[in-house]
Amino acid sequence: MVIGQTTARHLAQLAEVSTAVLFMDIVDSVRLIEADETGVVARWLSFVDELKADLQARTTGRIVKRMGDGLLLEFPSVEDAITTAFHILDRVSLMNTGLAPAAQIQMRMGMHVGKVIRSPERDIFGKQVNLAARLMTLARAGQIVTSADVRDAVTDGVHADFEDLGECYLKNLAHPVRAFLVHPQGTSLQTLPMLVAEDLLPTIAVIPFTPKSRSERQIALGEIIAEDIISALSRSTDLHVISRLSSAGFNFSAHSLKAVGQALSADFVLSGTYVGDDRNVTLNVELADVRSGRVIWSQDLTNKMAMLLGKDGALQSLAYDIHQAIVATEMHRAQSKPMPTLESYSILMGAVALMHRLSRRDFDYAGELLRHLIERVPNAPEPYAWMARWHVLKVQQGWADSVERETKRALDRTQTALRIDPLNVPALVSEGFALTNLKHDLEEALDRYDHALEINPNEPTGRSLRGMLHGFQGKGELAVRDTERAMHLAPLDPNRFFFLAMAAGASMANEDYSRALELTRQSLRLNRMHTSTLRMKAVAEMRLGREEEGRQTASKLLKLQPGLTVDSWKKGSPSARYPVGQHFAQSLKEAGIPEN
Repeated sequence: MVIGQTTARHLAQLAEVSTAVLFMDIVDSVRLIEADETGVVARWLSFVDELKADLQARTTGRIVKRMGDGLLLEFPSVEDAITTAFHILDRVSLMNTGLAPAAQIQMRMGMHVGKVIRSPERDIFGKQVNLAARLMTLARAGQIVTSADVRDAVTDGVHADFEDLGECYLKNLAHPVRAFLVHPQGTSLQTLPMLVAEDLLPTIAVIPFTPKSRSERQIALGEIIAEDIISALSRSTDLHVISRLSSAGFNFSAHSLKAVGQALSADFVLSGTYVGDDRNVTLNVELADVRSGRVIWSQDLTNKMAMLLGKDGALQSLAYDIHQAIVATEMHRAQSKPMPTLESYSILMGAVALMHRLSRRDFDYAGELLRHLIERVPNAPEPYAWMARWHVLKVQQGWADSVERETKRALDRTQTALRIDPLNVPALVSEGFALTNLKHDLEEALDRYDHALEINPNEPTGRSLRGMLHGFQGKGELAVRDTERAMHLAPLDPNRFFFLAMAAGASMANEDYSRALELTRQSLRLNRMHTSTLRMKAVAEMRLGREEEGRQTASKLLKLQPGLTVDSWKKGSPSARYPVGQHFAQSLKEAGIPEN
């Protein structure tokens, strides 16, 4: 396959460091400047000078150009751009303290991934800057609007909270652009998963850290460090942590990893060494997987003693990293054949991100990337598995000319993946996905999900889809159990909207319509293009007696999927032959979806 120029450019972009441009201006600046009774111009110029000095001191970005009432900035990373944008809004808010509303300066911002390319002859900055400026026009006072590339470059829920605005039409652009509002991390409402006590969780033991100096004081410090890490890890609801008294008797240098694991029934063992005094401590930390005998994560950390042992100090952050390493290992344990090179892996992840944006242009391009990757590494099962999911999503979004053709292609892809690796979890999950949603063979699909979860019980996608399968059959309790557990296993997944949507469907099957509605709202906040979520939201609103809201949601759904009818939904839905699906279809009709 000779990859096209557009594809080649995108592959090159995937490999680049994500620099960012930020465009900002004063809202309603003309009125403020004309009525400059409170010195707004002087305050603005002073603010810009302070910002320039601050950026120079921190070396995290630069002001490229002043434009009277606006600024163009460039940053070495998206994280720096987001952090600075929030900082600017905080400083502007402080600057406005005590001023009448009419005299206050209000900022709006647009952000995109890319570099500033400036022509020496003319004031031209490149298409990245132009897109950032156009995105800014979508923002209101105090808001930051970014492109999807910014959203994909950072972790939602860690660096910031993103709210999907959908595909927006911008001046002088032929195609709509996917845009996101950015909020400070932790400001968005989060729905916590409902867990049951019977869920099996991985177990970790923390061994007292070994000092490089054998003084009595140093040995005591090792026990204190281990105790604080145990305390921090014990706050996690998805880990079993061996008690301090049980693990205190083990000196890691005198006992093998296998012996410690067997004695404490632990899946993971955390150990380490340290050196330091009353002021500073350096830790060398290792997390080992008892089953494989491998060190799966390690870190060196130097910090002041007071900060290290503080309530929210460095050990709290360390515990978070340990937890993430355990979850990642469990989720990927069954993936025995990784992509041959990092470059290929980056292409795969880029394709997956584009696929789940669910805009038609991005979706089609994701298919192009996956087809290229299959030709490039034909013996890796993962691209085939993701290509199968691509065919299923194409049908679900209403973009397929022939459901039969997409069904055949999806199952051909999964069969190829399973010939390469019969125990490949993503391939088993994808085949279950295709069997459920395209062939409506729920018995065979359940077999694939069960097999995948036997290999890796912590695989969140398979567990979520199995829960949805139970929901299609009206088995509400089983559906909720699986989907809530899956949502818990994927708290920072870039496609978290999917897990929220599956949990909403399970709650609906369990006749918990209030929770279903809340979950659909959060799912749509992350991805407004997911038609399945819109269908569930419309039905939940109808069931709760919010008929007008339900009809409005159905109207939005029809704009994304104009050919949708109740009959076409029943033909494509695996739940149509069960009472839960029949009632769902009736609610769609009541919400205003045409019958045929």
